Amino acid sequence: MIYTSYFAEMRKMTPEQKQRCMSIARFTPKGVTIPINTMLAPGWEILKAYKEDGDTEKFTAAYRKYLAGLNVHKIGANIQDRILLCYEKPETFCHRHILAEWLNDHGYECEELTV
Repeated sequence: MIYTSYFAEMRKMTPEQKQRCMSIARFTPKGVTIPINTMLAPGWEILKAYKEDGDTEKFTAAYRKYLAGLNVHKIGANIQDRILLCYEKPETFCHRHILAEWLNDHGYECEELTV
């Protein structure tokens, strides 16, 4: 199983859960020392366009196109049992939700961690 969550939730996690955390954001908060997988973060062009126009459909299409170029099975194997973190709360639009859907679509169970 692969989980997603956000950085603020780390304070509620057990030490074992914290050891499983991995950042999928371009930048990780100061003081947070966890592995970083920037390959799963949206590229600068995708982020810039989204910040300029706020178009979630365009962002989703661009990020999904980017993900389609990655080897989902290699990624799935490398992030198994991880908790993938970024900044946004679960109810806020975020790339991690798109990533979780992409993983699920390819047979890798991924869901939001409830702490």
